[in-house]
Amino acid sequence: MNVRRILLGVTAWWLLTVAPTPGAERQAIDRGTVTLPNGADYTVEIPRTEETRTRGLMFRANLPRRTGMLFVFEATGRYGFWMKNCLIALDLVWLDEAKRVVAILPETPPCKADPCPIYQFDVPTRYVLEMPSGAAKREGLVIGNVLRFDP
Repeated sequence: MNVRRILLGVTAWWLLTVAPTPGAERQAIDRGTVTLPNGADYTVEIPRTEETRTRGLMFRANLPRRTGMLFVFEATGRYGFWMKNCLIALDLVWLDEAKRVVAILPETPPCKADPCPIYQFDVPTRYVLEMPSGAAKREGLVIGNVLRFDP
């Protein structure tokens, strides 16, 4: 058997069994709208699997104005976030079960070296909104604000 045939066989096996299905990650991310108290609407990605939640906004070179990512957790808890492999700074906004802002971490810088810090607050949360750096201040978000969205 020649080497070329073996390589083609291995490549075909990998594509059929190991490689991610094109668009599979996109299918695991929904889109939605988050409305802030000032009336601003943010178009958000909502990761639905552990893999897409873990990846988050890693490797993004930019995040357009009035966009973000909304993490929806199955249960209320204390959720930590890190900025590993993030290329841009973000505002992180923790929300409780009632969609009330309970913590804001503005202008969180990308992680430049391991180990990356984990950002977490000792308050029960159900959702975390990631926004472009500076958006929380620009939009006037403060603790106690209630956001509107359908999880």
